[in-house]
This record gives sequence, structure tokens and C-alpha cells, in this order.
Amino acid sequence: MKKAIIYILFLSIISFGCGIRMHTTQLTDEWGGTYANNAVKEFQDKEIYSDQTVDVWGMEQTNCKNFARIDTVSYNGKSCLSLTWNRTGTCPWIGFGIGWNGYAAKDLTDVMEKGSIDFYIRAIKGKQFIPTLIFLLEDYSGVQTAALLKAKHLSNYPINEEWQKVSIPLSTFLQASKPLSDFSNIKSLNVECQGEGAFLIDKIEIGGTNERNGSNVKFGKTITQKFPAPIFKDALPYGWGFGNYKGKLIELSNNPTFLGSHSIHLKWNQAESGKQLRQMGMNWEHWQAISFPDSLKNYSLQFYISSADLNVNKNLTIGFESYNGKTVMIPIKQAYLISLPSNKNWQMVNIPFSEFNFEKEGFDITRFKQLIIELNNSGELWLDEITIDTTQNL
Repeated sequence: MKKAIIYILFLSIISFGCGIRMHTTQLTDEWGGTYANNAVKEFQDKEIYSDQTVDVWGMEQTNCKNFARIDTVSYNGKSCLSLTWNRTGTCPWIGFGIGWNGYAAKDLTDVMEKGSIDFYIRAIKGKQFIPTLIFLLEDYSGVQTAALLKAKHLSNYPINEEWQKVSIPLSTFLQASKPLSDFSNIKSLNVECQGEGAFLIDKIEIGGTNERNGSNVKFGKTITQKFPAPIFKDALPYGWGFGNYKGKLIELSNNPTFLGSHSIHLKWNQAESGKQLRQMGMNWEHWQAISFPDSLKNYSLQFYISSADLNVNKNLTIGFESYNGKTVMIPIKQAYLISLPSNKNWQMVNIPFSEFNFEKEGFDITRFKQLIIELNNSGELWLDEITIDTTQNL
């Protein structure tokens, strides 16, 4: 009997030492996911950019930009991306892209609802307003879906020389207009840079969402508007969307103009542009939040429009975005157009602020962010002298 007990104990010790177990278990990865669980897919291609990433294009210097990987400063590891650009009317497309994981097809379908694009950002020097960056998920058929970096995606504001985390929910891409990219077959993350900026970016990855919905934090200094408030007058405004793309051209033009030496020329074709973002946005106070001194019913948006197609206004919608992320857009109705007997090539557009349903949409009227123009179908026109003024001055 003693020999039997000893023999059983010996077999137990041997079995334990050899790693034999009396129950089954599942392999888990470093994030706690199991290979029997579909949720593990969200982590397989988590790392987009780090020190070792080689699938980055667009890192070259031109007259409009200086993009480079630098080793003198970083948030994590030994290097980061240094991005300095100044968008002018003659610059081509400015941006960069990251194929990540050797340009293998990435399946993001399991994380589009709750995942996010996370990265770290800081100003190269001093304080900077939020850069106009358009993030584009491109699939292997060439379709790109866009999401605009917004102030609510930042940890704090303004951006200074301290690193801070930025988190853009992937669900933002699902809210874009169709056709959407095939999120099960993503090729690269591309970033379009508008306006101007000088920033460092590091540690880009797919993470968990960290958006602060309904935040009451005010970003930057709130400007109380003085009138008249010029949004566009001769010079390139603080804005985004300018450039020459497939099916969309938005540029400064010196012919025709209503006043001054430049107008904004827009030419677009929805059938050709496909998934490209057919919008432009403009802030008129250096991207500061804007408030108005009294009731909004006392103000109007005014601009001048020129086109060979007298009905081209039907293909435009126009509106405003606030710093709480709410947008109010309306079509440009014929009733807003005013003929000019002294200049038959141009019409004045006058839209009272009372036409915008700010209250219904939850728009924060104490923190106007930008004017947005959206292009539909196809058309060509010129815009000039875009202004907000009191109704008594119009």
C-alpha cells in the first residue's frame, strides 16, 4: 500500500513538472483577450505609429511643409513626427499617411463602435490653436472616409509644449456621408493638413474611446464679436478644405471679384469626387470661441455670389458649428438672393440668423467655432466679401 501511494505521488510530481494539467484553458493575449473571442481582433493591429514604424509616407520638405521624423524629443520611445506647414492657395495637397503593419489589410469592424484613434500631440513652440487635421481611413479600393479633429477630442486647450492625449472615436467615421470605406479592409490612415501649424505627434494607436461628451469646458478665450465681422475678405481665411482634389477645387481667385483682389473659387462634381469631403470651414477669430453681445435675431450672414448657373445656390448648404460639437446647416434659398442692378455678374446673399434653428439643435450660441459650406451635386461659383453684421447695417 505504501508503495502504491508513493507511486501515485511520484506520478503527480512528474505530471506537474512536465506541465500536464487536469483541465483545459484558453490562451490569452497581453490585453486579456482570448483567441476564442472575436474581441481580440481589435488589438491585432493596435500600433499605428511608434519608433519602429517604417510604413510612413509624405515625410518630405516642400515650399509648403516640413515633415520629418526627429530623434531629439518624443512622448514615448526615441522619436516622434514633426509637422510644420503653411497652406497657401498655390500649395498641392498637404498631408501624410501610415500603412501600418506592413500595409496588411486591417479589419476594424469589431472596434468601429467603441474604439478610437489615440495619439499624443504638443506644440513645437509656445501655444497653438487646434490644427485643422482631417483623418482619412482608406480601404484597398481607394475609398476614404473622413473625420475632422475637433476641440472636444483634446485633453485640454490650447495646445502648448506639454504632451497631451488626443482621442478621436472611430464611430465618428461611421457618421460620415456615404459611401463609407470598407472597414474590414483598411489600407492606411492618412492625415490631411489645412491652414497652418507646427506640432509634434507621437504614439498613434487604436485604443478605447475617451471623448468627453457634453463637456462644458471652454476652449481658448471666448471673443465677444464686434461688427461688421469679416469672415472672408481678400486673404486666405483661417480655414480648411482649400485645395485641388479629384472632383473638387477650392482656391483663391483674382477673377472675377466683387471687391478687392481675391474671391473664393469653388468647382465640384459629386460623381467624380466620390468619398472626398465636399466641405470647407472658416473661423474668423484665429479659432477662438465666438459669442455675440445680444440676441442672435439682430444679425445676418451676408456674402456675394457669382456663377453662370443662376440656380447653383440650390447645390449649397451653409451653417455654423459650435465648440460643443453641434452643427446647424440650411440650404441657400432663392429668397436669400438679392439682385444688384449696378453689377449683374454678382448677387448678394443675405441670411438672417433667425433662419438657423440653433435652439432645437442644442447649439452653444456662446461658443461659435466656424462657418461651414457644403457642396452637393455639381457646380461652379465664386464667393466674396463673407461678413456677419447687424441687420440694421445690412
